[in-house]
Amino acid sequence: MSIFTLIPLLPLFASLALVLGGSRWGEQGHRIGIPAIGLSFALSMWAFVEVLHNGPISISLYRLFQSGSLVIDLGMYLDQLTVLLLLLVTGVSGVVHVYSSGYMIGDPRYNRFFAVIALFTFSMLMLVSSSNLLMLFICWEIMGICSYLLISHWSERVSACRAATKAFLVNAVADVGLGFGIILTFFTFGTLDIQHILSQAHGMQEHTINVLGWIGLDLPVYTLTVIPICLLIGAMGKSAQMPFHVWLPFAMEAPTPVSALIHAATMVNAGPFLLIRLSPLIVLSPFAMTVIAAVGAITALFAAIVSLTQSDIKKVLAYSTISQIGFMIMSCGIGAFVAATFHLLAHGFLKAFLFLSTGNTLRTTQSQHHVETQPRASWQSRWTLYAGALTLACLPPFVIFSNPYQSVWMTHRFTSAKIGFWVIGLMTVFFTAMYLFRGIVTLFQHAPVRYDRNHPLSLSAQPQIFSPSHLLGLSVGGGIMVMILMTVWTWFAQFLTPALLVTIPAVEASKQVTEFGPWIFLPLLVAIGGWAYALLMHQYPGNSLGRRSKFMQTLYVIFLNKGYFDELIEFYIVHPTLRFANLLWRMIDVRVIDRSIHLIATSSLLFAQWLWRVVDVKGIDRAVMGIGEQSVGLGRWLSQVIDIRWLDQNLSQIGKQTNAAGQLLQEVESRTIQHQLLVMVFWLVLAIGLLYILV
Repeated sequence: MSIFTLIPLLPLFASLALVLGGSRWGEQGHRIGIPAIGLSFALSMWAFVEVLHNGPISISLYRLFQSGSLVIDLGMYLDQLTVLLLLLVTGVSGVVHVYSSGYMIGDPRYNRFFAVIALFTFSMLMLVSSSNLLMLFICWEIMGICSYLLISHWSERVSACRAATKAFLVNAVADVGLGFGIILTFFTFGTLDIQHILSQAHGMQEHTINVLGWIGLDLPVYTLTVIPICLLIGAMGKSAQMPFHVWLPFAMEAPTPVSALIHAATMVNAGPFLLIRLSPLIVLSPFAMTVIAAVGAITALFAAIVSLTQSDIKKVLAYSTISQIGFMIMSCGIGAFVAATFHLLAHGFLKAFLFLSTGNTLRTTQSQHHVETQPRASWQSRWTLYAGALTLACLPPFVIFSNPYQSVWMTHRFTSAKIGFWVIGLMTVFFTAMYLFRGIVTLFQHAPVRYDRNHPLSLSAQPQIFSPSHLLGLSVGGGIMVMILMTVWTWFAQFLTPALLVTIPAVEASKQVTEFGPWIFLPLLVAIGGWAYALLMHQYPGNSLGRRSKFMQTLYVIFLNKGYFDELIEFYIVHPTLRFANLLWRMIDVRVIDRSIHLIATSSLLFAQWLWRVVDVKGIDRAVMGIGEQSVGLGRWLSQVIDIRWLDQNLSQIGKQTNAAGQLLQEVESRTIQHQLLVMVFWLVLAIGLLYILV
């Protein structure tokens, strides 16, 4: 057994120690969890170096089940994709553990919290390193249970309990699809080992299944189309994709460290990981890839627009997570699995930082009383900010549309990936320009200041990030960052490609010198357009199209209310389900089961009463009374027939003879006892003598 098996086992041991220790640990649960996760992270770094130099590592644990052709061997498979996810999970989980040690002080369920997040970490580590689909599914469900326990950690709040219930039920419904996909995978390939499935996938392209055979219809479809769609349903629930996205915003009822863990390192990343892990199987079905891309694109666009309308910062982060995961799913649907992996890792670390810093930011904001709004800056300073925002908005086109970044997308060399790259890239550039303009202007022109003019945030000390003294440093730093990213993208595409079991010329594409042709002006124009639209909205907020158009106002209200998904699900699914359950209760439980039980009980009582009257009273009682009367009559007859005096005389003679016999027996008994004692003494002396002679 390899030492790398300790990567998931250390968090499991920490969780068991905290559970078994109970209240004896006091508020020292972090002293168990933090070292365990730290060692797991160190071992993950070791595994990364080992895979980088020697290739994938296969670890066999033990045979869990064997029945006929079904053989389930529990094991771990550490390849390029796995070690990257191990670093993400252990790294973010370690930071969350450290952060929680201070954030959760005073909580009555302090140790329970650390036990559950350690178990949560274990399940995600086993999920990404599992070598077969059954173990992956088990860890998938353990994560669902842990998410329920963590979201409802403050169970005294009704909203937290409802949010946990919603998350559990939504994921349970979606997990049915994943379960069917795993069953169908075994039915098709005869094994649950992931590497064997991927190696046999090309030979199963013509395999079909009759999906409507159970109702007598003949509708054969390709198995490699049904399997990815079933897996997608499970990924949609765990990764909060439409229409299963409704649970994630409510998961904010959990403590802030839990939100960071769910949104960054575990839970929502399980869906994209599943699609990336089985990418050699998914690419064989163009229809399934189209469905995956459509689901991801719709979710990404919808959640991005909703996040623009929200005022609660945690809701903004939640819908931004849904949007980013949607982009990852869409990237998988168009074949850009390397880009999806890079996006997953970058988003995980960034979102962990945002969630862990949100709590401190909110506390700081709430502690700043007597805040006034800084008056508008001069015309010259405003246009300095606008020019700086435009400069930063033009940087993403040079980064996104460079050749090294394209190599991340073009790993499979699909036409859909190229089209998707341009569409997503241009959309990203446009929305980034808007975000940068709004963020910079809000931060540096309308920043809150205190009445105290000596405070660092006072008007006289307001930061001027686009002043000439800072412009040179920002330019140099930005250029260095771009070069680092280009180097990382080139190495990343080369490193991850073997894990996807594809042979593509991505390495040659990544080695090309970055060149910028005339086509770079298109994304630059898009960036300028996003900046100009944000400027127009800022300068003339009352005359914007959204304010004048009834249609735009209606759209704004719809997205402000999150598309009314919660209300629609409540009205069309939850309420009908409850009414149907109530109808079943009345029709089956009350009218059938309850009445049947009442009828059986009543019939039993009537039958018992009949038995008492017929059998007991008329049968047994009368028979006993008849026997008694006959016995009394017999006794009277005997007393008349037999002479009582003669009987008394005979009885007295018998008594005298009995007394004489008793006296005789007493005399004989005394002699008999003496004889028996002599015999016993003789044999005892004989036995002792023989024993002495023999010894």
